[in-house]
Amino acid sequence: MILSPNARRFALTTREDSRRGGITVLMAFVLPMLALLAAFCINMAQMQLVKTELAIATDAAARAGGRAFSEEQTVDAAKTAARLTAAMNEVAGEPYQLNTDDAANEFEFGVSAQSDGQTGRFHFTKVPTSDVADNLVAVSSVRVTGKRTGDSLMGPVPFIFPNSFSISDFKPQTSAVAMQVDRDISLVLDRSGSMDWKTYDWPDGMDPWEEDSLVSAEDAGIVRLEWRYRNGRPDYIRRVRYNSGYDEYDLYDHAWEEHFELGPAPNTPWEDLVLAVDAFLRVLDETPQNEQVSIASYNSHGTLDCWLLDDFASVRAAVDQLGPNGSTGIGNGMNSGKRSFEHQNARPYASKTMVVMTDGNHNYGTSPDTVARQLMTSQNLNIQTVTFGGGANQQTMQDVAVIGLGKHYHADSGDELVSAFEEIANNLPTILTD
Repeated sequence: MILSPNARRFALTTREDSRRGGITVLMAFVLPMLALLAAFCINMAQMQLVKTELAIATDAAARAGGRAFSEEQTVDAAKTAARLTAAMNEVAGEPYQLNTDDAANEFEFGVSAQSDGQTGRFHFTKVPTSDVADNLVAVSSVRVTGKRTGDSLMGPVPFIFPNSFSISDFKPQTSAVAMQVDRDISLVLDRSGSMDWKTYDWPDGMDPWEEDSLVSAEDAGIVRLEWRYRNGRPDYIRRVRYNSGYDEYDLYDHAWEEHFELGPAPNTPWEDLVLAVDAFLRVLDETPQNEQVSIASYNSHGTLDCWLLDDFASVRAAVDQLGPNGSTGIGNGMNSGKRSFEHQNARPYASKTMVVMTDGNHNYGTSPDTVARQLMTSQNLNIQTVTFGGGANQQTMQDVAVIGLGKHYHADSGDELVSAFEEIANNLPTILTD
């Protein structure tokens, strides 16, 4: 049958309307499903992002808390550092708030140990915070539990599309354990000639070479005075000679302590260093970790004076056998200190630290920054540097510390030198074990 033009147009219009109706029904079904799928994907991406942010904030807080506790040795310092560090990280668009109250169990102290004592996964055993605060127990770890749950300070995280699948929020939670690790430590000590030079800061009006001071030294048997006489009477001192076994430092010490009564005479830099090393070892005696210490020293050349030992009495004895003389070959001393990490006493899983001390300027042998670069390519270690006194080249030793991923300390007095060594001893490396 042949349709008229009008009939053909009517039939085509009817088929097109039928197709449009089918597409409309299909889209009415598909579009809500696509919207739900898009909302689900966005919510899932939000969950993953927030979990990552929470893990970063938790790890950072654990590291900061563990390091602060090792340095300050107080519960409050550890909690404050963890709380402030956590707040520097955003979680779901807000600075993360860590609850360090003991009842919240978000910041805890404990002991981490491997199941067999040497290998395998570390396990955290909680210790009551009150016992730690009262110094009743030694701990090696802190655990931070980061959470956005109903009982946390910030509460659950609302979904971007909260009505999808009838769930309005989610409650992520994670934890991190930061543990202080055992260390093998190489102390590299300056025993160049300048370490035997005393510095006396004489107050105004006090001079060890004035007549009364010299007469007092003569009475003490330190010097002999030759006088210039006038009219049969002593007029002035023309020459000072030291008696056998005495030198200029004995004269100065006598004037400082006995004549002017200024208290104990100043130490030589070497004497101050011996006191600082003793303080360093005393701090290590109090830490829960097991440290080993070796002694290397240098003047023109370096020597390894003591292998890595946990017997600190033997370490002290090695230092007592040393004395200052010669030039300043800092790099040679560092190379000698490196040898201790290659000895059978060195532990493969202990953190390695080199502490390099000097009171002067490198002037002999391989430069210390060159040695530091060589060490960092061949050894997994950390280099701390200490300069002592106004004659020390601080810039070079700061550069060495930067190369060695460590810190530079400067001391102008014996007391400051002791404090620097004590801080290094307390500043234990921190690792995340969970």
